Amino acid sequence: MLDVLNLNFSFYDWLLIFMVTALGTLSAYLKDPQLKAVTATIPIPCGFAYIAVGLPMGTANAISGFMCFLYVHIVRILHYKVKVPIVPSIIAGLAFFVALGTFLMPRIPDTEASFLGVCAFDFIVGVIMFQKQSYKSGVRYKTPLPIYIKAPAIAGVVSGLMLIKRLMGGFCTSFPMMNSIVSYESRYSLGDQCRQLPLFLIAGPLMFIEMRYLEIGLGLNHWIVLLCGYILFATIYWPLNKELKRRNEQAEKAYSSRQ
Repeated sequence: MLDVLNLNFSFYDWLLIFMVTALGTLSAYLKDPQLKAVTATIPIPCGFAYIAVGLPMGTANAISGFMCFLYVHIVRILHYKVKVPIVPSIIAGLAFFVALGTFLMPRIPDTEASFLGVCAFDFIVGVIMFQKQSYKSGVRYKTPLPIYIKAPAIAGVVSGLMLIKRLMGGFCTSFPMMNSIVSYESRYSLGDQCRQLPLFLIAGPLMFIEMRYLEIGLGLNHWIVLLCGYILFATIYWPLNKELKRRNEQAEKAYSSRQ
């Protein structure tokens, strides 16, 4: 019965639930909107999902990174432009991700050319968006709820999202579990979340490429592959994040000087 309901979680599934819950709870108590967005783009949940799925990085992983970028913009547009409440906006964004992932999963060719092509596409989009997007500081906010209420609530949401993990295959690694939590906690500053995703599109594909060829080329253990991926990601992501913070602060100073 548990297998039919997709409730028979493995050890790695529970580990993923724990990690996402911990990061989600941390994001709820951070006041800085950019730091909240950082918790949604560091690839800890992505990495543990990779371990849980047990498949080499492939085309689906690269596509899902871009789909996550689309998800945050769908939530922002629905909530800010269309005035849809935040929870239905998040549900709509998740439904888009699942529907598109389910449609693409049996149709995408998992070849070296398609994998590298999508990685290149993600990287180019990330660079363009990072250079062209507008910058400004968001609203500082943290949850007023005590942690003994907030943490179990987040754990319940994450556990619910895990029910569709096995349906998503390689798309699971960038499934917006953390982004959905952070979207709610950043509902007053969704622009910061959107501005952070290009950093993942820049660093993520290079991490995916390294991880794929360390695994299928050298046959390294998944945990070693993941550690190497994290090191490369951090090397690229950290200076980009500092530059993003500088641009946000510069835009805020320019705005203040005009007042």
